[in-house]
Amino acid sequence: MHPDLQAAVTELYGAFARHPRAERIGYCGHCVADAEALVLQQVPLRRLTAGDLERFTFKLLSTWGDEADLRHFLPRVLELFATGEQRDNSLLTKTLSNVRYYGAAWAPDELAAVEGYLLALMRQILTDRDSPLRVTALLKGAAENGHTVEPYLAVWADEPGEAATLGLAYLIDDFGWTSSRDDRYHWEVRAWLSTGVPAGRLEAAFLATDDSDTAGWLGQALEQLEFLTA
Repeated sequence: MHPDLQAAVTELYGAFARHPRAERIGYCGHCVADAEALVLQQVPLRRLTAGDLERFTFKLLSTWGDEADLRHFLPRVLELFATGEQRDNSLLTKTLSNVRYYGAAWAPDELAAVEGYLLALMRQILTDRDSPLRVTALLKGAAENGHTVEPYLAVWADEPGEAATLGLAYLIDDFGWTSSRDDRYHWEVRAWLSTGVPAGRLEAAFLATDDSDTAGWLGQALEQLEFLTA
C-alpha cells in the first residue's frame, strides 16, 4: 500500500473511532445465517477479513445493519480495498454510494477522512497497472447524491504514468455503457474528456508503445473517445 494511502486509512480509523460496535447488529434471519452474523459481533474490527465483511457490506442498510454499523465498520471495509484483499468493484461503488447518501449529516472530520482516503486510493489505482480496482468504480460511487468528481479528475491529470493512461482507456470503454445522461458524473466526465487532454495522452502512448495488444487497446479508446465527444 502506498504510504499516502496508509496514512489516509489511519485517519479513517481515528475519525470513526467514536462509533463503537453495537451490542447487537440487526439482521434478517431469512437472509443472514446466525453464524455469519456472530462473526461481526465477536471478531475485533481490524481482524475482520474481506470474506467476513463481503456479504455484510452488500446487505448493509437493507437486511443487515444500519447507519451506525456503516460508520463503525467503514474504516475496515475501506482498508480492505486499499490492501487489495477486497477486489470487488461493484462493492466499492455500493459502499461509496451509501457514504454519499448518509454522509451529509456526518462530522466534518469524518467527511475529510473519507475524502482524503478516496483521493489517495485514486492515486494508488492510477499508479498500479495491476490494480484489481477500476477508477470508474471509484468515480461512480464518489459521484452519488450530487457530488462532484472534478477533484478526482484533477488527480488523474497529474498522474502521467502508463497505468494512468491505460486507466483512461478503461474509463472511455466503460463510460458509454455505465453512464446516464441524467447524472452529474456523466456531464463532468464528458466535459473533461472533451478538453483534448485525454486524447493527447492516449495518442502519445499509442505512438510510444511497441506492444501490439496495448496499441490496439489505445487505438480503440481513441476511436471511442472521438465518438463520445463528437
